[in-house]
Amino acid sequence: MIGLLRYRPGAWLRSGGTLLAWMLARAAAQFITLLLLAKTLGASEYGRLVVVISLATLVTPLVGLGLSNVVLRNGAKDPGNLPLYLGIATHWWAWTLLPGLALAMSMLLWLFPDGAPLLAGATAVGAEVAASSLGDLRARHCQAERRIGASGVINAGLPLLRFPMLGLLFFIVPSATIELVLWVYTVSSVTYLLILLRPLRALPHRGRGGEAMSGSSGLPFTVAIVSVRLQSEFNKPILAHSAFSLAGSYNVAQRFVELASMPLLALQEALWPRLHAHASPLESWLRTGAWLLFMSLACSVVLWLAAPFLPWLLGQDYTSAMDTLRMLAWLPTLQTLRSLLNFHAIHFGRMRWIGWTYAGGAVTSVLIVATLVPVNGLAGAVVAAYASEVMMTVLLVGGMKFAKA
Repeated sequence: MIGLLRYRPGAWLRSGGTLLAWMLARAAAQFITLLLLAKTLGASEYGRLVVVISLATLVTPLVGLGLSNVVLRNGAKDPGNLPLYLGIATHWWAWTLLPGLALAMSMLLWLFPDGAPLLAGATAVGAEVAASSLGDLRARHCQAERRIGASGVINAGLPLLRFPMLGLLFFIVPSATIELVLWVYTVSSVTYLLILLRPLRALPHRGRGGEAMSGSSGLPFTVAIVSVRLQSEFNKPILAHSAFSLAGSYNVAQRFVELASMPLLALQEALWPRLHAHASPLESWLRTGAWLLFMSLACSVVLWLAAPFLPWLLGQDYTSAMDTLRMLAWLPTLQTLRSLLNFHAIHFGRMRWIGWTYAGGAVTSVLIVATLVPVNGLAGAVVAAYASEVMMTVLLVGGMKFAKA
C-alpha cells in the first residue's frame, strides 16, 4: 500500500493525457452527433440507423486479421523492424478487405431493418468497415512508435470529420431522412479512407523481423475483438425485432458509458506499449492497475448520478435509456479489470487462452441475448453485458493460475 501511495507515474500520465485530449475531442464529436441524430430522427428512426451501423462494427475487426495489435506488440519490442511489421499488416488488410465487405453485405441482407434504404445502408456499412479497420492499424502503428498524440489524432479523425457534415446536412435539410444520413456516413468514411491510404505506399511486406509475425498471429486478437463487438452490438438487431426504439435507447445508454470511460481507455492505451517494452512489467502492472480500478469505480459513480439527465437532453422518447444507463453504470469497472488481466495473459504468451476466453464471453452473450432479450427487452441486454464480462474475467483469472503453475 505504501508503494502504491509513493508511485509517481508521470510519463505514463503525460502520454495518457495527450491521448485523452484527442479522445475528448473525439468524444465531443460523437456526443454532438448522438444528440443531433437522436433528437432529430427520434427513437425509432435512430434505432434503424443504429442497427445498420452496428453491422459494420461487428465486421470491422475481421479485416486485417487482428494484425494491428501484433504491430503494436512487435513494434514496441523491436522498433527497428516496425516498417516491416506495418507492411505485413497492411498487405493482409488489403487481402481481407473484400471478403470482409462481402460478409458485411451478407449480414446486412439478413438483418436489414424494414423501411431502411438498402443501397445507402450497404455503401455506408462498406465504407465504415474499410475506414475503421485501416484507422485502427494506423493508430496501433503510432502507438508502437510511442507517438501517442498521433494515435489519438487518427482515432478521432473520422468522428471529427463526420459531425460537421451531419450538421451541414440538417442545416440544409432540417427533416433529413435516414437515407441522407447514411449517405453522409459513406462520404465521410470514404474521404477518411483516402487520407489514411496515402502514407502506406512502398512498405516492405516480405522478410523476417526480430519478432514472429505471420498472417495468423493476430487471430487471437481478432477473436477477442470480435467477441467484444458481438457482446456490444449483437443485441441491437435482436432488440429491434421488438421495437426499433429499444435499440435506439440501449445504444444511447451504451454510448454514454463509452464516453465516460474514455479517460480510462486513454490511460490504458498509453500504458500497454510501455509495459510491452518493459523487461519485467508485472510490478508496474500491479501499481497502475490499482489506480485504474479506482478511477473506474469513480467513473461508474458519475454515470449513476448522471443518468436522470438523459431524458432532459434527448427528450421523453429516451426515458428508458435512463434506467438502462443506471443498470450499465458499473460495467467500466469490470471492463478495466478484464483489460488488465488480458495484458497479463499476453505477457505470459497465453494467446490461445485469450482466444478461448473471449470466445466464451461471446457465446455467453449471444445465448443470453437470444434467450432473454425477446422476453425481457432492455433488462435482458443488460444481463447479457454483465454475464459475458464476468465469464471472461473468470476465465482470465483461471489463465493466471495456469501461468503460475
